[in-house]
Amino acid sequence: MNEKLNKIIEKFKFQGTLIHIEENNQGNINKSYILTYNDNNVERKYLLQKINSNVFTEPYLVMKNIELVTNHIKKNLKKNNDTIHKTLNIIKTLKGENLYTYTNREGEKEYYRAFDYIDNCISYDSFKDSENSLELAYQAGKSFGLFQRLLIDFPSNLLGETIKDFHNTKKRFDDLLLSIENKVTNRAYEFPKEIIDLISKVKECSVIVESLGKTIPLRVTHNDTKLNNILMDKESGVGIAVIDLDTVMPGSSLFDLGDGIRSACSNSFEDEIDRQKIYLNLDLTESYLKGYLEEMGPYLTQEEINYLGLSIKILTYELALRFLTDYLNGDTYFKIKYEHHNRDRFMNQYILLNDIETKLEEINDFIMKTIDCETN
Repeated sequence: MNEKLNKIIEKFKFQGTLIHIEENNQGNINKSYILTYNDNNVERKYLLQKINSNVFTEPYLVMKNIELVTNHIKKNLKKNNDTIHKTLNIIKTLKGENLYTYTNREGEKEYYRAFDYIDNCISYDSFKDSENSLELAYQAGKSFGLFQRLLIDFPSNLLGETIKDFHNTKKRFDDLLLSIENKVTNRAYEFPKEIIDLISKVKECSVIVESLGKTIPLRVTHNDTKLNNILMDKESGVGIAVIDLDTVMPGSSLFDLGDGIRSACSNSFEDEIDRQKIYLNLDLTESYLKGYLEEMGPYLTQEEINYLGLSIKILTYELALRFLTDYLNGDTYFKIKYEHHNRDRFMNQYILLNDIETKLEEINDFIMKTIDCETN
């Protein structure tokens, strides 16, 4: 066993005798290990993670948020006699802390945390990975809706902002204008029509962030509602737990819904270049919305309901801005696999954005009919 890893493992309150370590390569940000222990002939599994402190510059704030949120979810699950759903369970260090700080040979601090491993579950990168995509879309919407519902009574002001201005659409737009003005790469000339179109949409697409805390309530939001952040039961297919809570912070429930549908219900991945394959799948979108509204519909304000459909457009607009800004700045934020990767990502989201616009009326009609059915 790696001597360093062994020293770190020994700092946590794991039960039993360690019998196996497996590196988990599913995550893109944090380095993870699955630890298997024998505890009086009972197998126990834990997840040990090294936090990427380049992305999350305040690891203690991240863990404070996670501990507050998961404790609240556990309390409400118990209150509801819900034995099906779960949340992350933090394993403390021997000193009773939720984070262990290790100083490496270079004098740099590394931050480690541990959770109970949620077993007998599966996650999906795409609805195409499932034989029943509509049911999976329904479960995805329901899972993130339940996550929000279980935190509906949690005071979001207790949470810190782990990534500043993460969904500040207006600031994302201002960042784009700055990248055009700075002319780091002189790539802006490639998109004259697209940039003009993005400028024309900024007022409408800033409505959520400008109304947040006023007519749109601040809520606890996940902020990374990718499909693979839901653990589904291998047998029943039911969404068991929402994971990857590093970006949990105050925001709008509309951020999570819009980004969840944008990422999961698009027919293609974010770097697809075949334009015929880039569109929003309405059947998947409606299934996702049905699951979400079953959980959160009764708790949404009228203002939130009014913007549910628009949120899909806004979050697609926001990511298009981010990809284009990074491309104009010389690809300094998003990892790229080839020279024009961010250009292709931007065009993908831009095409998707325009497709969503043509479908917004139909999406809004479905939302209103679903809300009416639930209230009658």
